[in-house]
Amino acid sequence: MKEEDYILFENYLAGELAVEEKALFEDRLETDAAFQESFKTYKAVSGFLEHKFENEATTNAFKSNLKSISNAHFNVAKNTSEENKKTNPFRILKYAIAACVVLMFSIFTFNQFNNPTYSDYNSHEPMTVVRGNVKDLIEATKAFNNEEYEKANSLLKKVLENDPENTEIQLYYAITNIELDNFNVADTELNKIITGKSAYKDKAFWYAALSRLKQRKIDATIVLLKQVSEESDDYKEAQKLLNKLE
Repeated sequence: MKEEDYILFENYLAGELAVEEKALFEDRLETDAAFQESFKTYKAVSGFLEHKFENEATTNAFKSNLKSISNAHFNVAKNTSEENKKTNPFRILKYAIAACVVLMFSIFTFNQFNNPTYSDYNSHEPMTVVRGNVKDLIEATKAFNNEEYEKANSLLKKVLENDPENTEIQLYYAITNIELDNFNVADTELNKIITGKSAYKDKAFWYAALSRLKQRKIDATIVLLKQVSEESDDYKEAQKLLNKLE
């Protein structure tokens, strides 16, 4: 998002936009999802900063720092009239808040792109109908592959009730629970596979790690990633993720 947009946000909140500009702004809020999200973030952060710093805004040193920040980020005019300053005692504060929001938003965005998240790794292998041609399993397969995880979860649970030792179904059932944030269920199912003698043990370690990653339990994620064997199809991805986390 451009810095000009943050000035636009502030002018909108301050009621300083012309009628036509306000209409265009509100129309963009309805049609531009990224713009709308940035505006929400700006309002939240600027409200916090204004509350935090408003009692300090009267000190000369603080005003000086704020003016320096606002000039650096927004090229505020140096020749503001004395009358304008008197009628807008918090104008410097307003631009400083905008500058801080830009900085904080940039840091947040940088961290988002540099910190691995579950969504970076949840491209699941397509599910195929396994061990039986029952209706629930066929429907579960379709739902899973269409990323309809709530529907797939319900159907797979029914299948497992009739075939509790089917580790492949256990795995896909666990994945749907990770997607739905049912972490206790997911981790329990994956642990059953890990402690057994199934060919899906490495896959279970990988998804157990991803479950902890989604929960932001980084230490546990690292421990589980180290259990993925070199023979596993997920080994390279596990090592890449491990390198980012350590």
